[in-house]
Amino acid sequence: MAARLSEATWGVWPAFRIEGGSLSAVVVPAVGGRVVSLRDRRDGREWLTQGAPPDLDGAASWGREDAIFSGRESFGWDECLPTVAPCADPLEPGAPPLRDHGDQWGRPTRTTLEPAAGALTTTWSGSRWPYQLERRLSLEAGSALRVDYALTSFAEVPLPILWSMHPALALEPGSVVELPGVQRMRLAWARGLPIVAGDSVSWPTATAPDASNIDLGRVRPADGSAAKLYALAPLVARVVASDGAALELTWDPLIPALGLWLSFGGWPPDGPPVEQVALEPTSSPDDHLADALAHDRAWVVSARGSLRWWVRISCRPAAGESTR
Repeated sequence: MAARLSEATWGVWPAFRIEGGSLSAVVVPAVGGRVVSLRDRRDGREWLTQGAPPDLDGAASWGREDAIFSGRESFGWDECLPTVAPCADPLEPGAPPLRDHGDQWGRPTRTTLEPAAGALTTTWSGSRWPYQLERRLSLEAGSALRVDYALTSFAEVPLPILWSMHPALALEPGSVVELPGVQRMRLAWARGLPIVAGDSVSWPTATAPDASNIDLGRVRPADGSAAKLYALAPLVARVVASDGAALELTWDPLIPALGLWLSFGGWPPDGPPVEQVALEPTSSPDDHLADALAHDRAWVVSARGSLRWWVRISCRPAAGESTR
């Protein structure tokens, strides 16, 4: 079935929808090209966490250089580049820190429709550095969304970057995160858990210093915990909901790491707590570009060069639902 492209709305904002086969996705250019819906058309499951569309004033505050990505903004699917957490600008140390969660989120951009190809392409320009990021969504036969990225530098010097896909998934307690082949992960940050950030922990069951076991791979009811973990060299990750529905990500071997974000009411510290899981293919197992550089893990785009990579998203419906 060929992909269909159509106009839509999200709050007061124009949006675009791509749909066909088993999937549909909605992109909102005015708020950073955010994907606000990723739905399995067979069973109606919405895989992305939902949030309130900002009004005009709210959208303006989202786009500020000093904007903080917090619980009210943490929904849907954004792109993080050239860093996830704010850090010093490696090209201009005296400049303000690089923006929290990167240049792209919350800022107006443009999305173009390609009717002949059945694709939506969103294009961002760097706010501080001279680059362009493109994300092209297209549908493969059956139940897969193909995501193709192209990063082009217009700088006369190499550009170091940290990219992370940032989809916040809505999962009920009892759902399971599956990372085939992964046995250990680095715990980058944690709250409300008896394990220490910086440690390597076994996956999916971590052992705390008091010898108790923590099932990190199973979604828990809200208990005030949250954690960010990284795995090296996986090429597939999936979540399986309690009713058997599943969402799976596979990606380009160029992508060396996966970030896993778990929040069961333990984040943010200064606002309404959120419950979400994020599978985050990333260019480096770091939150800060500065850390990626310090450990020689940053992607570097050559002067006036480019990089390309891809991610594939597929799904299956809930048990007993139609798979037509």
